[in-house]
Amino acid sequence: MGRADTSLGSYLKDPKRFADVFNHGVFQGEITVLPEKLKEIDSVSKQSRGGNRVRDLVKQYMYKDMELIILAIENQYNVQYFMPLKNMLYDSDFYNDQRKAISKKHKEKKDVQGDEFLSGFSKEDKLRPIITLVIYFGDRDWDGPKELYDMLELPDCLTRFKNLIQNYKINLLEVTKIENLDDYSDDIKVLFGFIKYQKNARQLKRFINENKEIFSCVSQETCSTIESVTKTKELQKYIEKDENEEVNMCQAITDMIKDSEARGKTIGETRLSILINRLFEDERINDVKRAINDPKFRKNMYQEYDIK
Repeated sequence: MGRADTSLGSYLKDPKRFADVFNHGVFQGEITVLPEKLKEIDSVSKQSRGGNRVRDLVKQYMYKDMELIILAIENQYNVQYFMPLKNMLYDSDFYNDQRKAISKKHKEKKDVQGDEFLSGFSKEDKLRPIITLVIYFGDRDWDGPKELYDMLELPDCLTRFKNLIQNYKINLLEVTKIENLDDYSDDIKVLFGFIKYQKNARQLKRFINENKEIFSCVSQETCSTIESVTKTKELQKYIEKDENEEVNMCQAITDMIKDSEARGKTIGETRLSILINRLFEDERINDVKRAINDPKFRKNMYQEYDIK
């Protein structure tokens, strides 16, 4: 597991953040998952043929003091092109683990017979439902399958019988596609917002200016998670030098954007200087002025001379 995986897994493991993501990312605010009713459970499922499968995050939740629900999170930084199958295997492992636990109890109590004994499962036995959320942190659109049907190659003769084939859909939360970040708690809003706008300095600056209050006092843990997930190494110096438990990211991001713009300007000037010298060397005097005044032509010249 990489540093980003470890950092994010540890960050979302916090019951309040875990609940927040499910309340708004899955249940759209209609079901309130209470952090205090979340219970840590083993994320490892043992395979019948040996080996284990490990989920990113798994918690057990008591809904309305009646039904136990298992909630799981899978973090993705890249598009996973067999995600529906992967989730199906994960979920089936956990369903089967429940089935085996129930069968073990019946065997110990010797309280079933007949077909129920052979099944190790009675007519009254029920499994706890599992809801898995895939959080995608990538900066390009998810173009992978969102259900098992997307992965199947069906011959024409089976097309009209497609409904006989069991489907398996994934619950996908694309961070860059979240429309209303205000629904989330401050911690998640800062993390998701930074990830969403990280590739656009202007939009990131506007987002921070609109949320100055929460960005002026960001927890060290949130900053460290942002730094590791987005690979924004520049943040590290602000985290290290701040003696308090909170970081003023407004100033940090402003400084970073200025530095980035300055570097971009320097790089641009350097490229243009190289291009002008090359044009002079090739005695393309008329193209020098055009390269200076015409951005499109200048771009073509960079490509022609392979100036990066």
